Amino acid sequence: MSRRSKFTIRLEKEYGDKLKSKSKTSLSKFFKIPMSILNDVYDRGIGAARSQGMRPNVKSEDQWARARMNKLILNVMDVRAGKKKIPTGRGQDSDLIEKAVNKKN
Repeated sequence: MSRRSKFTIRLEKEYGDKLKSKSKTSLSKFFKIPMSILNDVYDRGIGAARSQGMRPNVKSEDQWARARMNKLILNVMDVRAGKKKIPTGRGQDSDLIEKAVNKKN
């Protein structure tokens, strides 16, 4: 069994009982993040998994991309709530976070 990412665990802990499903469509509607942004970060996750490789405990590119998408969702919610500023740096998807914060579906 593979280990779940800390972002997936945190998302389920904070919002798990409120979410109907974990599909991209339902996540987009629930968190008011445009579907295009979730698709972009998912595609970046797939690309990163293919080009940079993955940790040994990650079993698929989809798992890597989903964790990256969950990370983006948590960062957007934290920025909207005023808990932190938009994170910068490698692998942070700060451009997509900024778009999602400024545009609420």
